[in-house]
Amino acid sequence: MKLITAALLSTLCLLLSSNSVAMDDASCTQLKNQKITDTEITAAESVMGDFFSPSDQSGAPKEIFKGLPAFCRIVGVIRPRAESEIGFEIWLPEQWNKRYLQVGNGGFAGAINYGGLVPGLRNGFAVASTDDGHKGDGAAWALGHSESLVDYGYRAVHLTSSVAKEIISTYYRQSLSYAYFSGCSDGGRESLMEAQRYPEDFNGWVVGAPANDFTGLMAYFLNLSQIEAALQEPLTTSQLEALTKAALARCDRTDGVADGVIDAPLRCPFDAAELQCRGAQDGRCLSKSQVDAVRRIYDDSRDPRTHASLTPGFRTALGDEVSQWPLWVGSMGKDGNRTSSLSQMFSEAFWPFMVYGDPKLDFRRLDLLQAASDARSRVGMILNSVDPDLSVVRASRKKIIQYHGWADGVIPAQYSIGYYQAVEKYLRRDNRDFYRLFMAPGMEHCGGGPGPNSFSTPFDPHPFGAGYDSLSEFDPERNVLAALVRWVEKGQAPEKIVATKYRDDDGEHVVRTRPLCPYPSIARWTGKGSTDDARNFVCSTARRSHDQDDLGQRR
Repeated sequence: MKLITAALLSTLCLLLSSNSVAMDDASCTQLKNQKITDTEITAAESVMGDFFSPSDQSGAPKEIFKGLPAFCRIVGVIRPRAESEIGFEIWLPEQWNKRYLQVGNGGFAGAINYGGLVPGLRNGFAVASTDDGHKGDGAAWALGHSESLVDYGYRAVHLTSSVAKEIISTYYRQSLSYAYFSGCSDGGRESLMEAQRYPEDFNGWVVGAPANDFTGLMAYFLNLSQIEAALQEPLTTSQLEALTKAALARCDRTDGVADGVIDAPLRCPFDAAELQCRGAQDGRCLSKSQVDAVRRIYDDSRDPRTHASLTPGFRTALGDEVSQWPLWVGSMGKDGNRTSSLSQMFSEAFWPFMVYGDPKLDFRRLDLLQAASDARSRVGMILNSVDPDLSVVRASRKKIIQYHGWADGVIPAQYSIGYYQAVEKYLRRDNRDFYRLFMAPGMEHCGGGPGPNSFSTPFDPHPFGAGYDSLSEFDPERNVLAALVRWVEKGQAPEKIVATKYRDDDGEHVVRTRPLCPYPSIARWTGKGSTDDARNFVCSTARRSHDQDDLGQRR
C-alpha cells in the first residue's frame, strides 16, 4: 500500500510539474528591451491582484478585474507596413501551464479584449489579444487605408501570434506545448481565418457564432436597416410581446418540451398574419403594413431575377423578439420615440468606409443585390473566411469546435451550418473526426437568451470574480475551451457539452441544464425525469434534409 501511495504521489507531482512553470528568476521588466522584427514593446510590468484596464478612444469605461493571479503584462505595437499600428497585449502568468491562448475581438474591434484574457489567465494560459490594427469603434479608420483593412482582416491576429510566441519562449526559457485560439462573432471570423490561412499558428480553434461571411453579413444588416428605415409604423413593446407569445404558442412544444424555447426556429410555421388586426387597433395586433414588414424581416431576402437566397432572415429570433428586435431591427420605445438599430449602425459604418470610400453615402439608397456584389468583389478576399478547404487542419490532426445559438438574430445560425456543410462537401467526408459544430437552442449571439447559454462563452453569466475556482470550472464537459484542449491533447472528442441556464442569467441559481450535441445530432428528452436536467436527454441524429432545404452559406 505504501509503495502504491508513493507511486501515486510521484505521478501527481510529475503531472503538476509538467503543467505548471513558475518564473521566479526571469525579470518581467527586461522584456521591454526585447528586439522583435517590426515590433516595439512599450510596457512590461508585473501585476498581481486587481487590474484596471486603460481608457481607450471609444470612451468605454475602465474595466476592473479583481483577484487576478500574478502575471507579467506586456504591451506593444507591431508595424509591418508604414501605416500599420497593430496594438497587442500579452499576459504571462507566474504559474504557467505551457499553453498559449489568443482571444478574438468583436464588431469592428479597435480595443484589447481584456474580458477575454481573464479566464485564460486564471486557468494558467499565457494569453494575448490585439486591437486588430486601429483604436476606437466604427470603421472610419478604413477610409483610404488599405493596409489597415488588411490588418483588421487577418494580419493583426497572425502577427500577434508570432510575436507572442517569441516573447513566451524568452520569458519562460522554453517553447510552449500547445496553442489555441478562441473567439466569437468577429472573433469567430478571425478563428476560422486563422484555420484557413495560417493553420500552423494554432493546435485548435474555438469558433463562436462567426461573422466569417463578413460581406454577406453586412448585406444582411443592410436589408434589415432598409426595411426598418422604410417602416412607417415601428413595432411597439406590446406588439413585440404579442409576437413572442404567439410564436412560442405555435412552436415551443414541437420538441416535446415546454421550456420557453423554440428549438428549430427555421421549421416553425408561425406567420405574423396571425396577429393582424381584425378590427380596431388594440395596441397588440399588427397593421397590414406591419405584417408585411415582419414577413420581410423574418424571411430571406432574394435575388429578384433568380429568386435565390441573398441573405438569411431574422427568423432565428422567433420567440425572442422582445429581447432582440429593439437592438437589431429597431422599435417604438415606451417613451414614444423611435429607436435606432445596431443593424443601421453597422450599415452606416461598413458601406461608406469599407466598400465605397464615400463618408456621405446614404445606405438607404443602396441596391441590396448590387451592394452585396460590390462588397464581395472589393473587400471579400480580405474580410471573408469562407474557404472550405480545411484539409491541412485535418491532415495535421488539429481540431475545431464551433458553436452557435439557434436564437441568434445578429449572425443567423444559417451561416455556421452553411459553412460546416460546405467543408463536408469540399472534403467529401464527415467532419466530426476533426471539426464539430454545437448548436445551442434558445441562445442569442455569443450567449444570453432564454435557453441554456452558459458553457464558457464570451457572455457567460458565470462571474469571474475573486471567488472563481479555475480548476473546477475548467471542466471539458461544461467548458468549450476545456473540451477543445482535451480533444487536442488527449484525443477525446466531445460527444456533448452541457450548457446551463441561470435564473436572470445571474450565474448562481440554476434553472436547467441541457446537453448540446455535435451537429447534426440534437438533444432529445428520454421521456423520464425532469426536463430541466441534462442527464435526462440523449443526443440523437437529426434529419438533415430539413436543414439543407433552408440552410446554406451565402456568398
